[in-house]
Amino acid sequence: MKNPYQTQSVKILKIEEEGSRSKLFTLEAPRDFRYKSGQFVEVSLTGFGEAPFCICSDASVKNKFEICVRKVGMATGALHAMKVGARVGVRGPYGRPFPVELAQKRNLLLVAGGLGLETMRTAIWQIVKNREQYQKIQLFYGACDENDLLFTKDYDAWKKKIDLRLTLDKPKGIKIPWTCNVGVVTALFDQIKLHENPIAFLCGPPIMYKFVIKKLKELNFKDEDIYLSLERRMHCGVGVCNHCAVGSYFVCQDGPVFSWEQLRNIGGAI
Repeated sequence: MKNPYQTQSVKILKIEEEGSRSKLFTLEAPRDFRYKSGQFVEVSLTGFGEAPFCICSDASVKNKFEICVRKVGMATGALHAMKVGARVGVRGPYGRPFPVELAQKRNLLLVAGGLGLETMRTAIWQIVKNREQYQKIQLFYGACDENDLLFTKDYDAWKKKIDLRLTLDKPKGIKIPWTCNVGVVTALFDQIKLHENPIAFLCGPPIMYKFVIKKLKELNFKDEDIYLSLERRMHCGVGVCNHCAVGSYFVCQDGPVFSWEQLRNIGGAI
């Protein structure tokens, strides 16, 4: 029987600066490693413990995967200090992914705020690389300012295949090669017409969920057509520590992706 706590030692293959406060780590994939959009791994560092990170890479690329890490505490600080060639422990992947296959039958709206684009990136690459399999796709992405935009090297390729719209809360006037709206991500709903009969995938901070869901309901989205990630509640990954309990759900086992129909009556879920 497989030990759910057992880690596999993997090598850091590449480290890149990503946005103003994050780093993108390319890691050697463990044996038989397969994942889908919205799933996460636990990364452990000797002497610092472990932390959960969403996988944010193109799942069609084998033998390696990527995580994007913002420096916010001891474990992430230690990871930021590591060099290419160092080794970390990895276990997973865990969690229920976004139901990307629904976009083969329905138009899809992706809404990401801040670090939420990390969770969306695997799905975006899956759609972009297999564009003929999917319907119409819109991506609304909001960040604080130009320096906080993530994965900017991907935008040109994405824009050829999907409708990508960017917005900045507090732009600094830095010259960038993309047109950006000014305001929070919900402002895009008032300016851009959505495709007919879409489903929606959301990932971002709790305050974004509150207002985006309100906007979607005003546009007559059904609760079962709105999916969101509660990845920020991740902890042990295997449903033992109870840190991720939301109502009757364990986010690491029943999520992190849920429909709004599942969460709407649970106080404090978002």
